[in-house]
Amino acid sequence: MTKLIVLRGNSGSGKTTTARQLQHILGSTALLISQDVVRRKILHAPDTAGTPAIAVMAELVAWGRAQGFAVIILEGILKRSVYGEFLRDLKQAWGSAMVIGYFDVTFATTVKRNQTKARPFSRAQLTQWWLGRDLLGSEAVCFDEISTVAEQCQRLLQEIAGTEDQ
Repeated sequence: MTKLIVLRGNSGSGKTTTARQLQHILGSTALLISQDVVRRKILHAPDTAGTPAIAVMAELVAWGRAQGFAVIILEGILKRSVYGEFLRDLKQAWGSAMVIGYFDVTFATTVKRNQTKARPFSRAQLTQWWLGRDLLGSEAVCFDEISTVAEQCQRLLQEIAGTEDQ
């Protein structure tokens, strides 16, 4: 049975790094879908209500499931005001086979982590995008700035293993 892991959080919170590490651990059994790649690089679409990125990500998730990937990882800011309904629909469709992780880190941490990127965003951009505790209410896992990538991956793998018992 395919599992869906959704990783959400502010820019620079660590979700992409964790998603990439998870995919590395799982190898070719995992499909990684990045909101930034779909929305910004493929579609050049705005991050506003009605963005076509939602339909494309939904199709990619469905395709990954049909192809029999063991795990699909969807990661991005995925702010509640734009993607909330999409994420609730996914949760309804996937049920216990879906785990949502939220990176609940401070603004100072996102600024610090952003500086390690090859092409960091400006502090002004990070400030404009910042969403404090943009929770959906259905997150199974929340990560803070203290948890390591290895710990985050281990926790997510435990969560999806636990869904097999349900």
